[in-house]
Amino acid sequence: MCMLKVWLKKISIIAMELAVITGAFWYVAQQKGIRTISQIVPALEQGVKNVQLKPAFPQLSQPAVRTFSWEYKGTKYSLRETLYQSVYAYYQNQPKEFSYLQTLPSDWENQYYAMFLKSDAADQTIPDLASGLQALGKKHKLTDDQIVDLTLAFVQSIPYDDAKAKNILAKTGNETMRFPYEVLWEQTGVCSDKSLLAYALLRQMGYGAALFAFEQDNHMAVAVECPQDHSTYSSGYCYAETTSSGNKIGVIPGFDNQSNKPVEIKQLSSYDAGQIQQLNLQTLGQVTILLPTQGNLYSGIIQTEKIASAIEQLQKDMAVLLPQLQTQKSVVSGEENSLQGIKSDLEKYSAAGNIDKYNAAAEKYNNLLSALKKDLQKYNASVNLYNQDVQKYNALIKQ
Repeated sequence: MCMLKVWLKKISIIAMELAVITGAFWYVAQQKGIRTISQIVPALEQGVKNVQLKPAFPQLSQPAVRTFSWEYKGTKYSLRETLYQSVYAYYQNQPKEFSYLQTLPSDWENQYYAMFLKSDAADQTIPDLASGLQALGKKHKLTDDQIVDLTLAFVQSIPYDDAKAKNILAKTGNETMRFPYEVLWEQTGVCSDKSLLAYALLRQMGYGAALFAFEQDNHMAVAVECPQDHSTYSSGYCYAETTSSGNKIGVIPGFDNQSNKPVEIKQLSSYDAGQIQQLNLQTLGQVTILLPTQGNLYSGIIQTEKIASAIEQLQKDMAVLLPQLQTQKSVVSGEENSLQGIKSDLEKYSAAGNIDKYNAAAEKYNNLLSALKKDLQKYNASVNLYNQDVQKYNALIKQ
């Protein structure tokens, strides 16, 4: 969930405010008879004395331990980070609106998002967190590519801020971007917030990274540099969804039309005749690639493509099997109901001593029972085949 249009509106307002301020300076200069640079500089120096300077990075105070727990490849992971209320307040008070003079720069989006990736040299939160994730990965004997996957799984596990997303869609104009530190402190964020956190971690780990912005879809994702032939949009970067768990690097998820949220990849359950396994999905539209940087390459996409291909085939197979199962189940249920009706007739004919009708009904019953056994055998075979696909699917999404 992004706020490009909302923030652009704010930017325009700031530009107008700056124009007013510029006009005011010009008016004062005219009133005071200022005509030369030598006269303007002292006047500006006097004005600067009354301007509040950017606050310095604070002393670390009011510590709070944040515990992050998530799962990767079927293994549970956990990290504890000590954060500080004073630092959180510092980032809360940082400028979150992009200001410019006269003409909006052509690269304003790059400049804007870069604002949220700047941190004070005294703040070692991102370096410490990146080191912690790498140490955790090495402890579990993960490869470098798998550590990138682990890092994405970590960011995905941070809860999605549904309330903020709702306000953005309602266009209240009151929501702002969060710095990565704020996301860690609040342990929540929308797509742009979490993508910036993932971007900061990837860059700290030495990987090339970028941001994929989908303005028409109100969505943003992070991307990691990967082999050109395997990259998303042939961009040299692989898409990475940060908002929902289970989505793999290089695979663009489907989006639920009603919630506008990426679909979380979950394990499937065995076939249940009463279940509904369908979603109304949409795909992402035009992309803008922001803040592209070079660094280490993520090569895990090659294996992921093989897994994704196998998963896609299984999904197709299950999509074909599901309506067949429903049809077969309907046939079997109909035959079972018919047998129950004939059984009732047999009981009545037997009680009335009507041998002819009893024998005719008995023959019909036996023929239908034979058909039911065959249809039930086909149905059970289809159920087993479907459940085998489910087991393969669940095994693949764990990889």
